[in-house]
Order: sequence, then structure tokens, then C-alpha cells
Amino acid sequence: MATWADDFFVDWQRAWGTGTEAVLEYVSDDIEYWDVTLPEPIHGRDAYAKHCDNFFSAFTECEWSMREPVICEGDRVTEPWAFTGINSGPIWTGLPATGRRLESKGTDIFEFRDSKVCREHSFYDVVGNLRALGLWPGIGSKTEGAAMTAAGLAIRGTSLVKDRLP
Repeated sequence: MATWADDFFVDWQRAWGTGTEAVLEYVSDDIEYWDVTLPEPIHGRDAYAKHCDNFFSAFTECEWSMREPVICEGDRVTEPWAFTGINSGPIWTGLPATGRRLESKGTDIFEFRDSKVCREHSFYDVVGNLRALGLWPGIGSKTEGAAMTAAGLAIRGTSLVKDRLP
């Protein structure tokens, strides 16, 4: 574990509790950001700023903490985080605000260049978060069963179509 990484993530979490401009102080102009809710990575500071704006529009009263110490190896660091915030605006995936408090845990993997984040991969339980916000059916519910059946059919249907294409 490196002291610089510990210090960085104290400041990083403070910035993520503040707003987009504060976060942008810590990223490179060519940042590459991967998120499990996005179809492809975000490239560049302007696109990352838009993602941050969307996050801060979706969540207020944001509080971040470390679940465990960071793990540092050279210019790569993992940050096991915990987050709480109120879903006060629409989520960037197009879902409506619920007004509910979200408590989430995840881990981000960072790569640094010149003391700035140049690559970030964010991992967290999307379905668990949607459940907590009331936007996904409960575990074992009939609604969840129907949704999973429909998803399975869609996946199988896609396979069948691909198998028959010349």
C-alpha cells in the first residue's frame, strides 16, 4: 500500500461528494472510463464530465467511504468503496428518480499517469442497486421470474438467428 494512493482516495472521495468540477481536477484529458451500465467506455475529459454531471443530477447528499484499504501496485490501484446518496434525479440509463436513499458497494480499478487518473473501471451490483431503488423486482418474485424468462428467450432467440445467418 502506498501513502500517495491513500491520500489520493481521501481527496477523490471528497471530490465525488462535491461535484463535477472537483472530480475533474483528478483526471487526465484523455481519461478512459469503463462502467458496467454503459455499452462502451467513455473517452476524454469532456465525455467524463458529462457522465459526472449525469451522476450528480441523479444523486444528491453523496457520501463515500473506503470499505477496505486500497491496493496499490505501481501505477494501478484498486479502491473498494461504499456509497450512500439520495436518488433525486433521473439515472443516466434513462430510469426515473425514486427519491430513495441508495447504499451501494463496489470496487474501482484505476490507472494513473502523471498523478492523474487516466483509466478507471467501475464494478458494482447494478441489479442490487436497482432493487434498492425500487426499479427492479424483488428476488424470487413472479415479476422477476417473468423478466428472467423473457431475457432467456431473447438470448436463445438471438443465438438461433445467428446460427441461421449465412
